[in-house]
Amino acid sequence: MIMIAQIALAAVSLTAAGDEVQQPWRGVHVMAWGVAGGEEGLPALKRAITEVLVPLGVNTLVYEVGYNFEFESHPDMRFDKITTKAAARDLAAHCRANGIRLIPQFNCLGHQSWAKGGLVFPLMAKHPDMEEIPDVPEANRPKLLKSWCPKHPGVNDIIFDLLDEIVLAFEADAIHVGMDEVLVIGSPKCPRCAGQDPAHLFAQAVMDIHDHVVCKRGWKMLMWGDRLLDASVPNMGNGWEASDKGTAPAIDLIPKDIIICDWHYSVQPDYPSVRLFLEKRFKVWPAGYKNKEAALALVKSSQRDATDRMLGYLGTSWVLQPGYFAEALLGEGEGDLEARMDRAIPAAEALKACMERLKISEPREQLAPE
Repeated sequence: MIMIAQIALAAVSLTAAGDEVQQPWRGVHVMAWGVAGGEEGLPALKRAITEVLVPLGVNTLVYEVGYNFEFESHPDMRFDKITTKAAARDLAAHCRANGIRLIPQFNCLGHQSWAKGGLVFPLMAKHPDMEEIPDVPEANRPKLLKSWCPKHPGVNDIIFDLLDEIVLAFEADAIHVGMDEVLVIGSPKCPRCAGQDPAHLFAQAVMDIHDHVVCKRGWKMLMWGDRLLDASVPNMGNGWEASDKGTAPAIDLIPKDIIICDWHYSVQPDYPSVRLFLEKRFKVWPAGYKNKEAALALVKSSQRDATDRMLGYLGTSWVLQPGYFAEALLGEGEGDLEARMDRAIPAAEALKACMERLKISEPREQLAPE
């Protein structure tokens, strides 16, 4: 068990260091789970940081590690391929040396499986009783992304230990907790959640994590914003970019010091969610993906609607193969051209275009997280 005093000391020193940065957040999200788990892609990523990302002006790296980690508190929560704590410290040191803030990510509540290939993540594999049972025929269950039950009495004890280990190993002052694409919540088949308001269930899950991460540990908390948006409102997004599961009212129930990563990957005439989150008093970090036109449109919309709570821009990659995204940034990589062309290369090109757009934009002082 990790000592509380050690956690508290790390929180004080790291938060102080992170808050000295008074500049826009120019970020990139990189995956390190699933088939990309472990450390195979780290050498290319470190070179990409030094040779490409820093010259582009990137100053924040969201590193989605998930269950691909050397957990000691719950070793049964490891995937086969892991990032060791030594590798985590090494990446943290490399980021610091290059002026980049490293924020690890662990998906909470939703995304506890991957429908393609039938990949079930360790929590659901080891504790199937913790799943929020979907109200679908049994034959259709493997096609859905699994979620854990937000009211299961044992889930938080495990998850909080995992979050603690990740933040300390990456020597971070913040963690991204996911919370996106929660497609099963308040199921009538769940003995604990049946008949309850999905918005209140989602908000309670967010507040439980916030209480641990922010209130008890003193770290910053980031999450995706899609479950806080109403899919029936024009231009908010479909059932992925916005919620059709009744969770959107949770936007008025959760703490305002959570940083909302507002992702949209398609070209839209407007992105009203950016204004909505700002009006609700959240700090907002808009996030785009591999469609360069859409990503640039989101940047433009975000700049137009910016207030002092607009943090900057986050480019995502969603590349599962180890090293492919970093190699695309470097203009390298051989073999499996189809896989590289599907995500890695267009995501790298979109990120570069957006960072160049931000470079030539009129400078504006930004608020760092408090």
